[in-house]
Amino acid sequence: MPTSFMQKQKGPAMNRLLGVMLITEAVIAIGFMVNPGAVLTPFGLVLDDTSTTAFRILGSALSSFPVLLWFSRKSSSVELKKVAVRSVLVYFFLSTVFLVVAQMAGQMNSRGWILIALHLGFLVWGAYVLAGKGSTA
Repeated sequence: MPTSFMQKQKGPAMNRLLGVMLITEAVIAIGFMVNPGAVLTPFGLVLDDTSTTAFRILGSALSSFPVLLWFSRKSSSVELKKVAVRSVLVYFFLSTVFLVVAQMAGQMNSRGWILIALHLGFLVWGAYVLAGKGSTA
């Protein structure tokens, strides 16, 4: 099949993934910058002044993902969209590893599994779309 046909078919699935990632990361980034304690307390994490500052810095770094995802989603370049998804999937993979380690060490309550499931869900969905399996609208 011609590349242009595949690109047109992959567009809706890729844009849906980019949009959901954009919204999710924007909400988390804003939460970490504004009040990280309120975001993390439900997961059994208690922050001190130093960790609050560290999570605010993390939130400012995470705020770059929505920018990347917004411009990628609006672009007509399928390659740019793929690069954006791959970039965010690196974050989801590494953070999943760290979350599992923290969960197994008892640093989070049972709700920590929700965070792990969210990250794994994005990993699977992103890999599925990148592999072309989610190429129909």
